[in-house]
Amino acid sequence: MIRLEELGRRLTEAGRLKLRPLCVYSTDEIPDGAVPSYTVDRCIAKSIYISASFEETPSIYIEAGHEQCCTGGMVWMGLAEPHPKLKYFVTIGTPDFHGGAAEHLKATPELFDEQRKRAGKITPHGKYIVIAPCTYDLEPETVRSFIVFAGSEQIRNLCGLAQFSNSDPFFKTVIPGGPICATMIAFPAGMAENAPKDSSYVGPVDPTGNPWLPPELMIMGIPSRLAQQMGADLEESFIRKRSKIAYPENRIAIKPYIKGAEK
Repeated sequence: MIRLEELGRRLTEAGRLKLRPLCVYSTDEIPDGAVPSYTVDRCIAKSIYISASFEETPSIYIEAGHEQCCTGGMVWMGLAEPHPKLKYFVTIGTPDFHGGAAEHLKATPELFDEQRKRAGKITPHGKYIVIAPCTYDLEPETVRSFIVFAGSEQIRNLCGLAQFSNSDPFFKTVIPGGPICATMIAFPAGMAENAPKDSSYVGPVDPTGNPWLPPELMIMGIPSRLAQQMGADLEESFIRKRSKIAYPENRIAIKPYIKGAEK
């Protein structure tokens, strides 16, 4: 297997990443120097973006009982049970919960319940969920998944690399429903019972992160085994073999159609 730091370097090269890639793993002991995610930001997803953006950010961890964290995030990490009326808050609202506030992320409360049911039971792999830079000295087998932030062209190329050694045209890269932290962690790290194990997850489709996630950036959550394959495929893939196509130095100017100009 490719060592963690080298794999992080290859993912950075493949996606020409400006922000550092992060890895996700679980443990039953707090790693040295790690801090609770809520000390970086209450939103788990935002704290991860901050970690990717600023190298001085230490490893962060999430555990049950972190009431300072976003409740929805804790639910989608499998670390808390949802409030019975949460399904109304994220859909149409109800007068007796948060003053009737509603996020309108789903058409009906029933659809929200069905979505969670389809995702399956979410089970953490250890007491602490840790998000760390790829510079840490971890055994590759320890890492569950990777998180990268990248622009649209970069994500397109990373998706192509994920599909390079596979004939499946539909499910190697998927855009899932659900909150940002599920796209980042719960699905790619194999915590959600029914999430495909060998798919990379691209998004997010959850708009609640738009106030802090730049409009040009997307997120990709990559299961560890697939990331290992992507790292191994890099040398023979289009990214190195046809780098000027993957990342063109010169762009073709697109001109408007003018009737009769072709004569």
